[in-house]
Amino acid sequence: MSVTEEKKNALPRAVKAEAVGVDSKEVQAFIDDCRENSIEVHSIMVLRHGQVASEAYKYPFGPDKKHMVYSVSKSFTSTAIGLAIHEGYMTLETKFLDVFPEFRPLKFDPYLEKLNVHHLLCMQSGKSVSPMVDRTADHWIEDFVESPWAFEPGTEWQYISENMYILCAMIHRQTGMSVMEFLTPRLFEPLGIEDPFWETCPSGIETGGWGLMIKLEDLAKFSLCYQQKGMFNGKQVIPQEWVELASSAIADNSSKNTDIDNDKGYGYCFWRCGGYANAFRSDGMFSQYGIVFEDIDAVVAVNSGNADQQVVLDAIWRHFPKAFIDDDPDAETVIPEFKPYKAIEPGDRNTEIERKLEGRRITFNKAHVINIAGLPVSVIPLVATFMEKDRAGNINNIDFQFLEDELIFSWSEGDERNSIHVGMDGEYRWDSIVLGGIRYTTASCAAWTGDNVLEVRIRPVETIAERILKFNFKENNKVAMEPSTFPSSSAIVDHIKYAVKSVLSSDLLANIAERALPAVGTFMDPTHHGVIR
Repeated sequence: MSVTEEKKNALPRAVKAEAVGVDSKEVQAFIDDCRENSIEVHSIMVLRHGQVASEAYKYPFGPDKKHMVYSVSKSFTSTAIGLAIHEGYMTLETKFLDVFPEFRPLKFDPYLEKLNVHHLLCMQSGKSVSPMVDRTADHWIEDFVESPWAFEPGTEWQYISENMYILCAMIHRQTGMSVMEFLTPRLFEPLGIEDPFWETCPSGIETGGWGLMIKLEDLAKFSLCYQQKGMFNGKQVIPQEWVELASSAIADNSSKNTDIDNDKGYGYCFWRCGGYANAFRSDGMFSQYGIVFEDIDAVVAVNSGNADQQVVLDAIWRHFPKAFIDDDPDAETVIPEFKPYKAIEPGDRNTEIERKLEGRRITFNKAHVINIAGLPVSVIPLVATFMEKDRAGNINNIDFQFLEDELIFSWSEGDERNSIHVGMDGEYRWDSIVLGGIRYTTASCAAWTGDNVLEVRIRPVETIAERILKFNFKENNKVAMEPSTFPSSSAIVDHIKYAVKSVLSSDLLANIAERALPAVGTFMDPTHHGVIR
């Protein structure tokens, strides 16, 4: 891509934040607040009057790297539905069985007969789909249809991600296009969103409720388009009536939530905010946000790796809208910045073991318990792979090639093999890998951290977490590999716990699940035992 094309597709940048009414010192105060309170925020972009007033990225995250946005994906699915309705492919009243009559059961089901696009969009489908369903199997629509009913469609609210998958399947059927094909000329190209990635089911249908990877600026563009009532660069990209409807409080979610930002109403995959009344947001697990301030002509986009989402929102409200001021082109300004994640400090090299490993391979026994559970250990952290159709996993056949200030780390997972450069001089090395059919960019470092212990850290920057592998070299060519994750793998358990509770009708079973699931974290990253061949 040429420099001219890059500029054309980038949002305009203000000369200084204060010139467009943003206090840059307050943006820095938000970043400092996150650091002081151990809140894992990776990046922030603040827009005012349609311009980027302030932005900052915590290295190795950066403006040119995609980031998993989890349930922000739902807002894009909703937009696709809005565009499909505008073009006459369906209506809010289009019923699931109108599009998929082959799933009409032999026994009459009045709830399934009633289920329509509106119910799916605002989380009033009534279905309770287990978050533990097998996503490697090619029957996602059947899983949805066969899942139990929690209530009659349209009568209550319950957050079910699979509702969005069904909507994506309906787009495929009604338009003859994938959601990506449908959105490319209608949304992605007008907004200058380049090369987005969206995970699919085994049949090639976008997951809908999760799985989208885009850059922070892409999220900011999308949010800006909603803030401008569907306009972008002078063109009506999203119908104004859809923007106003989707961002309104359509469904009452107050009975299912207690956090101030989760009980103020739910639209068509947008949340009304409680920390600031005249705001709505797209919202993704581990605190991915596109927040639209309706009465201030402003947007805040954030990527994070923080499991407690209200903690991040509380930090945002401590500084926004306080950061929005009168335009003052003469005011003093600062360039906000995060303290970067740092590579491991280099230590003394264990040349004896390094020589021993040259030209040899380490093989590991399978960890059977986690394979039975469908959670094999991968270089990609579980928080990224849990919802994927192919979780990769079972790290094996490891080769180390030690160079002057780095090593080449090679390994297999299933039928995929990858090799990456890993810095051993206190600096990251950049590379790319493919696991589970998905391409990731890695920032990696390593060091000898103790007697016969080599620590390798691999951060796939499109995900939220860093994988840490500690290799303990023992006598008789034996090796123990201890995997861990930062933030820890137990973070995903908190989300699974509440998701499981929400789909269990029995209070007793729900309480048992809440107590039992945290124990899952104790075996998610078991020690693997292997040998040098």
